[in-house]
Amino acid sequence: MPYVEYIEFNSGDPEASTAFYKEVFGWDPQPFGVDDYFIASSGDEPGIDTGFTVSEDGQPLTVATIGVDDIDGYLAKIIMAGGEIVVPKFAIPSMGWASYFTDPTGMIVGVFQQDEQAGS
Repeated sequence: MPYVEYIEFNSGDPEASTAFYKEVFGWDPQPFGVDDYFIASSGDEPGIDTGFTVSEDGQPLTVATIGVDDIDGYLAKIIMAGGEIVVPKFAIPSMGWASYFTDPTGMIVGVFQQDEQAGS
């Protein structure tokens, strides 16, 4: 079955982005290879890594969705860490709950919690 091998977040401010994701999700981004590129393991499976780098024009480029086990808890953590909820939690019937937020640099990202009862 195909899986996401990594997600590359292109941010205008990788230091702010890496600090935000460390605070919210517990990832520990470390410099990797070239300046302004960080990599953080985001799971126990090999190959599930997240890269942070600077976009060419300083604008965020990637929208990724992060699976969580408690969407409400993570939405609260996102706000406390300086993020903003831009699409409130909504049901994807028979699949789960989703929401979109921006981090302190303006990058939009989704969160998703599996729940087959969502929207019932």
